[in-house]
Parts: sequence; C-alpha cells; structure tokens
Amino acid sequence: MFLTSLKGSIHKDVVASYDIGCQWEKNLWKRVDEYPPNMSISPERRSRFRFLVPKFHLPSHKEKCQTRYSFNFAPWVGRTDGEAPERGWSRINPIAPSSCEMNSGNRHETLDDHFGDSNWRKTSDMGMYFMHAS
Repeated sequence: MFLTSLKGSIHKDVVASYDIGCQWEKNLWKRVDEYPPNMSISPERRSRFRFLVPKFHLPSHKEKCQTRYSFNFAPWVGRTDGEAPERGWSRINPIAPSSCEMNSGNRHETLDDHFGDSNWRKTSDMGMYFMHAS
C-alpha cells in the first residue's frame, strides 16, 4: 500500500513517519525486491527515502534510534512532530464498536463519512483560527 501510494509521484524526497520506522526500514527494500516490477522502487529513488519515528513514540526507542530517527535532527521537515495521522483516530475511535458489526461496504461508507466530517470541521474551523490570530 505504501509503495502503491507513491507510484507516479514526482517528489524526489520521501519522509516516512511510522511508530516503528526504525524496524520497518531494516528489511523493507529486501522485501520490495520480491514484489512484482510494477510495485518496485528504483534503487536510485530508494536512496531519497528517509524513515523517522514520531516524537511521542521516540522516547520508548533505544538511544541509537532516538537520534537517527528523530524529526529534530532531520533536514527539511521543519518542526514536524510526525503525530498528525494519530490525532484523527481520537475522533474515530468512538465509532469502532458500532462499525465492527457492519459489513465491509457499510463500514467503509460510515468511516468515510466520519473522516469527511472531521476534515470538513478542521477546514471550517481554520477560519476561526485566522480571525482570532489577526
């Protein structure tokens, strides 16, 4: 899924943020070499990947990981904490008990509606932020 999402991407550099990015990176390219050619990434492009661990998860890693996979020491990521994808789950977690009883189609549509609503609220609320910031 990760590689498929990057197919056709024009971005030269890719930063992948994952709770266990240090472990995931270890054998990723070996596994990718076993995939069909249409799912592969060229060796030249692989060198442009950077794997990092989100800041909240980093303290539970070994000291070696804490420096190598830290957003604080990575160029071109600004003050990113890498935790943004996690924040959306707090809004969706209450839906889990009812959605797990649904068939896959209904579950997909329900979660899609809730994620869409969450995105709409974030977008709508931006105006309030900018009004108070000025």
